[in-house]
Amino acid sequence: MFAILAVGLFLGLLVFGFFFILSKFIGKYYLAPLLTFITALSIVCYSFFFVRGFDGMGYVFLAGGILLIGVVGTMALPSLTKSSKLTKVSIWDKIGLFVLPVILLTTIFVVNIQDDDYWIIDEGHAVANDETYSHYRVSTISEGNKQIYVILGEEYIGTKMEVEEIDHNESTDVVLSVVEDESNPNKSPYIYIGLDEIKEPLTVRTIEGEEIQSALEISNE
Repeated sequence: MFAILAVGLFLGLLVFGFFFILSKFIGKYYLAPLLTFITALSIVCYSFFFVRGFDGMGYVFLAGGILLIGVVGTMALPSLTKSSKLTKVSIWDKIGLFVLPVILLTTIFVVNIQDDDYWIIDEGHAVANDETYSHYRVSTISEGNKQIYVILGEEYIGTKMEVEEIDHNESTDVVLSVVEDESNPNKSPYIYIGLDEIKEPLTVRTIEGEEIQSALEISNE
C-alpha cells in the first residue's frame, strides 16, 4: 500500500502543477489546491460507490497521496504567489498544459499494466509437527474474490514463503519462493493470497517445481 501512496504523491504533484498553471491564466490561485482536493475526493467516492470492498482500499491510498499534495500545496501557495517568476505565464507553462496530462495518463496506464491482480492478506509462521503437511485451500471472500491459503509442512521448518509470480494465461499457476528464515527456526510458513479470480485448473508449486496439493486432494487419497 505504501507503493500506491507513493504513486498518489507523484500523481498529486502532476495534478497540482497542472491546475496551478491553469490558475495563472485567470489569477485565481486558490483553484490549484481546491481542484486537487476535489480530484482526491472524486477518487475516494469512486472507490466507495463503484469499486467497493478490499479492492477499493488501493484507490483510497492513491487519493491519500493526492490529498497530501493538496495540503502541502495549500501551505506553499502564499510563497508561490509572491514570486513574479512563478505567477507569470511562460512558454514552459504552455508546454506543461500538454505534457503534464500525458505524463499523468501514461503513469496510470503503466500502473494498471503492472497490477498483478493479487495481494497478500496475511503471512506468518505456525508450529509444525509430524502431522503437519504441505497443502492449500481455496475459499471465496468479499466481492466474489478468491483466497488461497497455503501452509508448508514439517520439512519446511525454519523457512519463509513468498509469492514469486502468479500466471493467469490459460490456467492459474501460483509459484512460491521458499528461503531460509533464521528468525523462525521451529516453525513452518503459511500465507493467505487474495486473487480477483482463479482459472482452473489451479496449480500451486515452488520455484523448484515441487507441486503442493490441495487439502481436498489429500483427504481423498
